Amino acid sequence: MIQRCAVRMSQLATLAGAAVLLQASVGMAAEPVRLSPHRAIYELSLLRGTGSAAPVAVRGRIVYEFNGSACKGYEVSFRQITEITPSEGEPRMTDTRSTTFESGDGKTLNFRIENMIGDRVVSTNEGEATRSDDGALSINVKQPMPKRSDADVEVTFPTMQMVRSIAAARAGETAMEMKIYDGTDGGDKIYHTLNIFGHRSQDPLDDPTKDVEAMKGMARWRVNVSYFDNAKADANPNYKMAFQMWDNGISSDLTLDYGDFALKGKMSKLEMLPASPCL
Repeated sequence: MIQRCAVRMSQLATLAGAAVLLQASVGMAAEPVRLSPHRAIYELSLLRGTGSAAPVAVRGRIVYEFNGSACKGYEVSFRQITEITPSEGEPRMTDTRSTTFESGDGKTLNFRIENMIGDRVVSTNEGEATRSDDGALSINVKQPMPKRSDADVEVTFPTMQMVRSIAAARAGETAMEMKIYDGTDGGDKIYHTLNIFGHRSQDPLDDPTKDVEAMKGMARWRVNVSYFDNAKADANPNYKMAFQMWDNGISSDLTLDYGDFALKGKMSKLEMLPASPCL
């Protein structure tokens, strides 16, 4: 979902492609989940701060772009620049940039994630992951340190996370659990997610989505996602996020909850990009 907080949202997984098909679990094939290529900008501000560790002010911006198709695969480009003012000391500027490529069948993920403070690179994650037919995960990390690992656990990559979420919301599900891998946090961490879906709505929002003709009357759901470290089953969530999930995969009205503080992400611009359907 929109590359997850910092922002790890591979997730507003937000996350659109031209056409992805998902079969219903019973009966006839489900209506295809059709995700729309787009470029979205979100303005960040401090929503809540608790305790001495929380900042007193935050401002920033997310630029998120998705392109691709089920036959060519899906490309996501993401950048978040945030200026954080602590309760003591000078403001600090952070800059997170990521690019990912996910194959159309959801079995391969290539990723590169770079984090900067000021003009200094503090971390770089780069590598690839593959899922076998039986669901096992193989990870090949190139940076920050070359390493290979395997996990006997079935995971979902970011684009398929959005597809599955929309399909579940359409079916009237109120909750869904998934294990997610997106290459963040050193490239070897798996997250267990709990997704809570709100009621279906077709009312317009006061943001750029209302100006897109194809989105007028489109269904959307408020989604709350909690991310847990898969290795610490009984721990509190590492972070949480919430957003309006549109039926075409676009996300708006973001909330990014880091625990001590939470950010609001208001969409300021939405540009629909050309689709590249499979021929």
